[in-house]
Amino acid sequence: MKRNKNHITALAKNMSEKRYQKVKEIYARLTRRYRISVQQTDSNKEVWNTTTSQIQSIVILVVAVAAIGFVIFSLFAWTPLHNMLPGYLKSEARTQIVDNALRVDSLSNQIRLREQYINNIARILTDDIPLDSIVINDSIAASLDSAQSWTPDILTKSSPESEAFARAYEKEEQFNLTMLPAPTEGVLFHIPIKGKIVKTFNPQQGKYGIELKAARQEAFTAVLDGTIVSVAHTISQGYVVAIQHNNNYVSIYRNIADCLGKTGDKVVAGERIGTLGNDSNDTAYFELWHTGIAVDPLKYIAF
Repeated sequence: MKRNKNHITALAKNMSEKRYQKVKEIYARLTRRYRISVQQTDSNKEVWNTTTSQIQSIVILVVAVAAIGFVIFSLFAWTPLHNMLPGYLKSEARTQIVDNALRVDSLSNQIRLREQYINNIARILTDDIPLDSIVINDSIAASLDSAQSWTPDILTKSSPESEAFARAYEKEEQFNLTMLPAPTEGVLFHIPIKGKIVKTFNPQQGKYGIELKAARQEAFTAVLDGTIVSVAHTISQGYVVAIQHNNNYVSIYRNIADCLGKTGDKVVAGERIGTLGNDSNDTAYFELWHTGIAVDPLKYIAF
């Protein structure tokens, strides 16, 4: 019995020694140092070298992975990047996105309206205005285009006096561009240029302003406070300046030889914006527009 016990003890001791030797071999393999060298391919010259072991490489790799994971977690946890993750968008961010979309849509509409406004100004400056677009604003003038555009009520017969009054009224109002008077209360217009009127307002013949004979190098002046919205130069009309005023008025000055303003400049009533040419044949041309419709300057300005 004592012999069997000693045999078992010796066997266990032998197994423990073998296990210890195996662990020792594994540890020795993990801690064995290796040399890593970087050499040039053409000369085999060593550029860089270092020594490491397997266990050291494993530790460095684990630390690097943990550091990268911590950096990524920090970026998504404490920066706005977490809003990019599905399901993590806050209600405030959603509200801000919707508000920004509405602002962009509103700005797009404003840009579209401004482009239309600039195109209208450009058409005014180049006289590219269809006559129908102006006459159509006056229902009475439009009715004169057709002799049969007006028909009496079939249930009543108008008297000769009523028909005579209607014909006289239509004849009187046929050249009016609008039936609503422009707001001129409290608005005092300055004379655009001193001179003698040689051509009057006549939109039916394409005359949307008045033409004046002025002295050589006579000054053009702004009729109201406003902002210069366009300065263009043409061969036939020299400088053409358009000024936007309050109450939807736009004044246009043509045949300017020397222009003293530029687009975006603020001007006050009576301020000089240019001069007429030095040729005795030069004439000044002035237009006044209200809400996109040409109006007779003689009804607003005392020349």
